[in-house]
Amino acid sequence: MKDQHFFAASVSQWATTNETRDLPALLELMNEDGYSYNLFSVPVSHTTEYDINMFQPQVPGTEWLGTFTVPKKKGSRK
Repeated sequence: MKDQHFFAASVSQWATTNETRDLPALLELMNEDGYSYNLFSVPVSHTTEYDINMFQPQVPGTEWLGTFTVPKKKGSRK
């Protein structure tokens, strides 16, 4: 869908889908960072300017798709 994108945010970073990053690539990017993150479907183009408040896009019609917990890597500290 052209006038829609996905937005992901963790305590470390935020990122969106765009013309060069599809949803699987966005999820991979967020998982590699190692922090749990929230994923949203935003009903406007990724080029649209909008506010982000408390790690959430401030666009009417935005849907929260869930929180994704990244598994700890072997050998990482607890």
